[in-house]
Amino acid sequence: MDEVGQVVVAAGHLALKPRGPRWAHASLCVLDAVFSINAHYERHTVPTCHRYAVWAGISLPLSGSAQLPVPDEQPLQGFVAHIQTHGEEAFSSEVLQNRQRTRANRDAPLKAEAARQYAELLVSHGIATLADANALLADFDKLKATERDLAGVAGHGSGARLAYLWMLLGDDSRIKPDRMVLRWLQTVLQRTVTTAQAISILTEAAARLRCTPWELDHAIWENQRKV
Repeated sequence: MDEVGQVVVAAGHLALKPRGPRWAHASLCVLDAVFSINAHYERHTVPTCHRYAVWAGISLPLSGSAQLPVPDEQPLQGFVAHIQTHGEEAFSSEVLQNRQRTRANRDAPLKAEAARQYAELLVSHGIATLADANALLADFDKLKATERDLAGVAGHGSGARLAYLWMLLGDDSRIKPDRMVLRWLQTVLQRTVTTAQAISILTEAAARLRCTPWELDHAIWENQRKV
């Protein structure tokens, strides 16, 4: 059996399910993408996003895909202005109540700074809302130019953060090859798997399973966070 076949068989034990409610504002997608790296998602990342939503007066932070866009979506310019007004230190402590940094180093930039830079770069490429992001994802040349700029923000790592951002913004064809996904693949295949290999194998496996790459990625993530 080839490796994709092994993954398909192993995925039979996963809970594959359609995408549920997701962030209805690009600003919350940016916060999630940046703050979820090397952090406990339910304990730290989700509360951080909700604290910002409450503080910013966002009444509907989550929505089903069929209900998007929401009428009062906050443009990324407003998110950037909030951080600039407070400064990253105060924004981290007082608004987000989360002072995590982009690396396990006291001198590393705060994740709030990385989130601001992400948002500023997206705005510079004409991306302010979820609808703008969806248009970007369909424009290969513009997408690659945007990705080159975003890759320069502290904490880029292997590229999982950027892939995850596109998933959060609505791209169900993406795989987020983070440590939990790689760990699952390594267990199934009994070998070390690179980020590029993980993306290729899981994308093909999703096609054979007749599910989206997002659904397979998320099912693996849900499985591994219980380990």
